Amino acid sequence: MVRNGMIGIVIFIFTSIMLVNQAFGQDTVTRKLIPKLEYAAYTGRLIAHHADMKHLSQQPYVGNELRLGFQTTGSQYWQQLLKYPTFGVGLYSGYFNNKIIGNPMALFGFMEMPFKRFGHAALSTSWSAGCTFNINEYDSITNPLNNAIGTDLNVYIDFSLLYKQQFKNNWEWGGGIKFQHFSNGAVKYPNYGLNMVTLQATLSFMMGKPFAGFQTGSPEPIVKKYEIYVFEGVGWCGKNMAEPNVKYFNNSLSLGYNYRINQKRMIGFGADVFYNEENSENFVGREMSTQDYVSYAGFLSTDLLANKFRMSVQLGFYLYKPVDYWLPFYERVALRYYFVPWAFANVSLKAHAAKAQYVEYGIGWVF
Repeated sequence: MVRNGMIGIVIFIFTSIMLVNQAFGQDTVTRKLIPKLEYAAYTGRLIAHHADMKHLSQQPYVGNELRLGFQTTGSQYWQQLLKYPTFGVGLYSGYFNNKIIGNPMALFGFMEMPFKRFGHAALSTSWSAGCTFNINEYDSITNPLNNAIGTDLNVYIDFSLLYKQQFKNNWEWGGGIKFQHFSNGAVKYPNYGLNMVTLQATLSFMMGKPFAGFQTGSPEPIVKKYEIYVFEGVGWCGKNMAEPNVKYFNNSLSLGYNYRINQKRMIGFGADVFYNEENSENFVGREMSTQDYVSYAGFLSTDLLANKFRMSVQLGFYLYKPVDYWLPFYERVALRYYFVPWAFANVSLKAHAAKAQYVEYGIGWVF
């Protein structure tokens, strides 16, 4: 675990050096991205969202992180639409004050998006996603009390609501509330996940000379109002704590239609076909056919656009399912990167009433 932490620190430092070098390669006054270094410290509690997790939340939780961000200046119109967001990479370290969970670390990417600017201050939301590691995961012999996390490597998700105020040319302080979540996406049990709510304080330093100011411009025309896409994804989920090494394969195929309602949002609908090997748990003792693994569904969606990235939120309804999920609907949250206009990479989480079913990875094509 110590080795994993050192590897994470090396990756963070190497990535930061490359990004800063690229940003400082531009003119100090007119450059498109302004490097910003930020330190955050926070304290709060692990939320015991299951009764048998209370033994994990007896002590206060403390965390801190170092972020290398890049303040956009409006050189592209999408930056103006999102009120000049900051994006970058970060390194997290947490302390739960108990040996059951340990002291996890995380590497993540983030985007901070102001929703209200006034003078030298701003109210913002910050969204982060990455990988957390260095956790003392569940082991039936060496760590049986950790009934929340069954893997050392997990998904890291972070949401913050922030107020920030500039107090010198290059300095900024801030504070707010933070929500963090660790989960392995049900790839291995246990997977209650860890949820933390904290109060945080931040201190930021903008590197280089002050820039001339945010750029403004005329709205760019919407070239394409609609799109049709096909997506295929795969994922795996675990069975249970008694058989932690058993994995089930899942495959999804989606056909969707999106309509662009403005410069930064799309709405849409579509159809899903799911193949889930875990359905075999409901047909013990008899021979299964292909149809026993397949479900059909329809969904509604909304997408937030940020340059080549999109965050898609979908609500789906089963039209046919061979097993009786306890609810007739499902949710899917996806992060997509359009590396060319007609194709995208996808990472998404499929869940039932916020309970993870599996994480899927895939690729999509746009027509």
